[in-house]
Amino acid sequence: MATEATGAKFDERFWKSLPSMADYFSPAMKPLQEYLGVGSKEMMFHMGLFLGRRAAEREESPSAEEMLKNLVKVWDRNELGHLEITSLDPVTLLITDCRICGQLAGSGDRYECAFHEGFFEGALSAKLGKPVELRQETNYEGTAGTWCRRLVADLSI
Repeated sequence: MATEATGAKFDERFWKSLPSMADYFSPAMKPLQEYLGVGSKEMMFHMGLFLGRRAAEREESPSAEEMLKNLVKVWDRNELGHLEITSLDPVTLLITDCRICGQLAGSGDRYECAFHEGFFEGALSAKLGKPVELRQETNYEGTAGTWCRRLVADLSI
């Protein structure tokens, strides 16, 4: 018989890890997504919005520029890929070697990573207290011709 403490430990482990939850809930989510007409891209965008807002709440820096500079460090420290602020007028972010979406094998075409758009829209909107939209420009760049995510915001900071 499980005790309340044992249940709490299981609960913490299970709900804390997205991969374990995805494996467990996938058989139920697929028919719900189909029934509701909600694609995975839309779900990833909303997950990005949520996490971006949380990042802005956690961030103690006074400005959006400082927050972005700190997120560059977070990306590096957690080995999420390489995040670079290439412009503040307009805000332009370059993401390469991404561990979130990586290089989708066999795509050979432009594709969007809705997570990034959601994350940085959520973070910037929360920090600035107003809606911010990003558009993604995806192309081959860099020394190895790898996929990059260039996100351009509808604002300057």
